Amino acid sequence: MASYCLQIIPDPDQDETFRWIVLEQEANEALVFKPHSASECDFDSWASALDAGTLALAAAEGQPYENEAADPVGDADCSKGD
Repeated sequence: MASYCLQIIPDPDQDETFRWIVLEQEANEALVFKPHSASECDFDSWASALDAGTLALAAAEGQPYENEAADPVGDADCSKGD
C-alpha cells in the first residue's frame, strides 16, 4: 500500500497565493517521494489550500473525510485563477 503526504507551497509567480501537492512515497524508500497530484489553480490563503489538499490526500489514501470548509477535490472553486 502506498503512503502519501501533503505539502502546501506558495506560488512563486504570485504573492500571497498557495497550491497543494500530494506526494507518493517511493516503494521501499522511507524518505523518498514523487509527485502524485497537485492543485490546478491558486488559493488566496494557506488555510484554503490546506483544506482542499486535505480532501485530495484523503482521496489518494482511500480514506473517508469530510470538511465542509474545504473546496471540492479538483479545485472547482479556487480562490484565484491562473
